[in-house]
Amino acid sequence: MGARGTSGSHSGAAGEVAVLRAIAAADLDTLEDLADEWWYELPARFGRELLDLLAGLPHAAVADRPRLLVAGLLAYRFVVEREDMEMRGTLQAFAEHGSRLQAKLAKFDQPSDVIAAGLLTLISARMRGAYTLADRIGDWVERRTIRADDGSPLPWSADRVSVRPGLVALQRGITSLLAGESGRATDHFARAYAQAGPSPFQHFAGVAACANLALVAATRGHHGLALQWLDRSAKAGRVPDWLEHYLLLGAWLAEAHLAIDRLDRPSAEQALARAGTGSDASELWPFIAAARAAFATTFGSPVEGLVDLDAANLAHGIDSRPGPDLAGLLLRARADLLVAIGGDGNPVLALQDRGNPTSLASPVARVFLLAADPDRALTVAERALGDPAVTLRDTADLQLLSAIAHLRRGEPEDARQAFTIALGLREQGLLRPFAQVPAGDLQDLCRMTGTDPAVLAPALAAREPARVSVLALTRTEQSVLDALATGASPTRIAHERGVSINTVRSQVRALYRKLGASNRSAALARARKLHILPRG
Repeated sequence: MGARGTSGSHSGAAGEVAVLRAIAAADLDTLEDLADEWWYELPARFGRELLDLLAGLPHAAVADRPRLLVAGLLAYRFVVEREDMEMRGTLQAFAEHGSRLQAKLAKFDQPSDVIAAGLLTLISARMRGAYTLADRIGDWVERRTIRADDGSPLPWSADRVSVRPGLVALQRGITSLLAGESGRATDHFARAYAQAGPSPFQHFAGVAACANLALVAATRGHHGLALQWLDRSAKAGRVPDWLEHYLLLGAWLAEAHLAIDRLDRPSAEQALARAGTGSDASELWPFIAAARAAFATTFGSPVEGLVDLDAANLAHGIDSRPGPDLAGLLLRARADLLVAIGGDGNPVLALQDRGNPTSLASPVARVFLLAADPDRALTVAERALGDPAVTLRDTADLQLLSAIAHLRRGEPEDARQAFTIALGLREQGLLRPFAQVPAGDLQDLCRMTGTDPAVLAPALAAREPARVSVLALTRTEQSVLDALATGASPTRIAHERGVSINTVRSQVRALYRKLGASNRSAALARARKLHILPRG
């Protein structure tokens, strides 16, 4: 990202003197007003002095002043946890104090107090996974502050005063994003961007909103839109070094996704190094974990990627409570890694029972294609392409997989049409799908369509996909296996299906041969290992 321009305190040295004088005099009212004006800059620039003051005050003197409480918690973040991207102590404190303030929200009348107390409460609810409650709190805060404003100052008015402009909409956007509601998140982030004020102190929510809008666009493969939001984030105003990870994480993850799609490994590594790991105590940890998994899948380290993904899940455990779509994001990351590792493809197919079929369509279709089953690969791909919810990146991937499936089925016209669509999406920056299919198939499609292979050179230079095998049962075999798993005897199975006992015995023997087993116990154990049966 580019330079963020120049910035300094709009109050200059006089402003700094005012802050230090208020701290020295323990003038809490003035200090709260200055916290409104300086926003993140006050706890970041004067964190040590502020913490020294707060440490000597009675607990109640701070606890009932939400603006001062927020400034103190942020000061702790910048002073004590400044070198630690995890922010564990700060997040825990936000959760505890926000929960305590929930019952007191109605007593606050001043807009700045309503915003500070409301956001502490919102963040606390969100960290508990209570996304609906968090959004209701955000809605209440916005309506309460609107009622408290007489509405007379216009945006261009010289006397217009804004308290942390855009912050409530930003936090509502983060809540929706973590709840898996990307559409609502986009609306909230766009409002935060529109509400944000000028640098040096009023622009912070706008910067973060643009960064998160870039993340939403990049996650779905919309390169042009993501680049627009990255550019707006860069132009919104300078972000001090100590605030970068707090405000720009979404932008770094967006940059990582764009670089991975372009097969630009150095740029992706740089962006991910700034973002940290999925094990860090960031609320956006599922997005970090998914981006790192995409890197591992694309650049040939899927085993390491699977270890990192498991570490991220373990680090957050049940306390993270991602929304349904984010749980699907992590499930998709696991599926992609398993396909890249190769070997048994049945665990990937088993994930379909736990996630959105459209979200998992690309890895499932890839499993069938790599297992030399183009018919089922095409069935999965075509079904997903008919879903309006399919992402742009998956559209490119599924069209390419469809082209190869048609090619292997001897359907050149259909293969040409699907490949042409995939090539068109490659021009939008989506080169990654071409690096995840056999080079021989790509070359055949290039010859068929008269495409210069040079346009796919980075993809053709990628490592060949790992071999995948799938043990697939016929409907009859699966029915027999399910019955055996319940403890049913061949006689009972024959009676329930209305066939002879000899027919069932023949089917059982065929099933055992396919599973490489010699008896019922061994067959059931093998089926569970292959994820054909759920584990007991």
